[in-house]
Amino acid sequence: MPTYELIITDVTRYGDLFCVAGWDLNNGGMIRPEPPTANAVAEASRFWTDQHAGPGKFFAVGNRVRFDAATPPANFPFPHATEDRVVIAGNNSAVLGQMTAAQIAHAVAAGVSASIDQAFGGHLHRAYSGKAHVVAGMQTGSLDAILIQPGSISFYEDNPSPGKRRLRALIDQAGVEYDFSVPADAARSRFLAGGVAALEADAAASQSIHVRLGLCRPFAAMPNSCYAQVNGMYFL
Repeated sequence: MPTYELIITDVTRYGDLFCVAGWDLNNGGMIRPEPPTANAVAEASRFWTDQHAGPGKFFAVGNRVRFDAATPPANFPFPHATEDRVVIAGNNSAVLGQMTAAQIAHAVAAGVSASIDQAFGGHLHRAYSGKAHVVAGMQTGSLDAILIQPGSISFYEDNPSPGKRRLRALIDQAGVEYDFSVPADAARSRFLAGGVAALEADAAASQSIHVRLGLCRPFAAMPNSCYAQVNGMYFL
């Protein structure tokens, strides 16, 4: 039964459900802890609730945590199966400490890709719209990171239906623009409270931005695509 020690780097929120990920301090690389009940058939079973994830909880960004976990069952699909681990409930789980954004960025520097184009093993396909995806089933990583300058990112609000507000980010690298959804919990909360202007101000006040990237799982409208998204931002 492997024991993991992680720095929690990514916390994303979808309604009342959370997905979390972190840097493996023992072996390097990213790990996505999933609940003990996680199974490939029931998608909701693979997410945490606010009992376990979010500010002040076990899985909060910056927490250094320990827990036991097993490798995923064979029917867990790639690319996410690369990092998926199923947590084993028990007494070995603990929060060992907390880290600042700058400390996290330094600790996980080995996991930062040189560019968006090179993220996810170079398997990211960018559409004309700027949205990008990895083909479902590809055996590559589903979690990555980049370091960018503040001037290369901007934000806008997407309203897919009345009353629904979603944050998106545009990131320009070498004249190529990418359009990402931003389900990162902290950025989402900042956006809902202060609008796009709040994120723009955070970017303008920083010297660099560590951007956590991840892939969403396929959904009914796009069953063969795992779209890239922003899992977190550290304004440094």
